[in-house]
Amino acid sequence: MKNTIKIFTVIVATVVLLTYNAVAQSAVGCSTANNASMPSPSVISNVGGLPGNDNSISDIHPRAINDFQKSFKHIANEKWSKSNDGYFASFSLDSVQTRVDYNRKGRWVETIRYYKEMKLPDEVKDFVKSVYRHYDIIGGAEISSYKTLVYVVHIRDEAHIKVISICDGEMQEIQNYTRG
Repeated sequence: MKNTIKIFTVIVATVVLLTYNAVAQSAVGCSTANNASMPSPSVISNVGGLPGNDNSISDIHPRAINDFQKSFKHIANEKWSKSNDGYFASFSLDSVQTRVDYNRKGRWVETIRYYKEMKLPDEVKDFVKSVYRHYDIIGGAEISSYKTLVYVVHIRDEAHIKVISICDGEMQEIQNYTRG
């Protein structure tokens, strides 16, 4: 049980870190941004669903709302939030968590989808398994921005947890943790 909690914590922390790194990566393609800083959790405030805040959506840039409604017509239960860099909407559909980021002017920046192993695209799973045969895939994220599509996959064996990125047909080990 403790190992499961540790693994889950590492995964969540890594995905959050990589989510904020992806903004920096979009300008430089697939290269890893090692020095990106992550905003503190206090900068992010949930706009949707706050009690007594019926007009909370009015705090979101109309361009962001319009773009979201055009891109995700079938979604009606999204939660909007604000950050220092702009806004984001999040929702879950078919066991896939999705986050759509917009800048302060309401322009789309990126979409991040968080997958469990079974929901990852087969070609991504096959590519990872071709190199890391003895590892289990824990889950991953698909980060799509204007110019780039990156998959970040978490894998583990008895001794290690690794974070792998896949971009433009190239695989790179981003992080390696020793379990124990």
